[in-house]
Amino acid sequence: MTPELEKRGIPTVMITTNTFTNFARRIAATQGCPYVVIAETPNPIRQLDESTLRQRAEAMLDTIIFGLTQSPAAIQRHIERNASEQIHPQGVVRAAMPV
Repeated sequence: MTPELEKRGIPTVMITTNTFTNFARRIAATQGCPYVVIAETPNPIRQLDESTLRQRAEAMLDTIIFGLTQSPAAIQRHIERNASEQIHPQGVVRAAMPV
């Protein structure tokens, strides 16, 4: 659903637990939406009480607002920058040969 709405120009944010984030990103990418914003919360959530669920939802608000208010180009840059930092963290030197 998210990729279809995005293709129509309707900003969306996928909300998942961390267990399903990689799957959600792969599905979105195969549907032509590799830069979808995903707000995630730790799994599991089924047994949480209302107060804890509210805290989890509030913790995702910045990501949700970002995804609904930024341009597709800004979102793509943000996701690409984050991916690059995860692959090549600043200050971490990797040896060319295994130690």
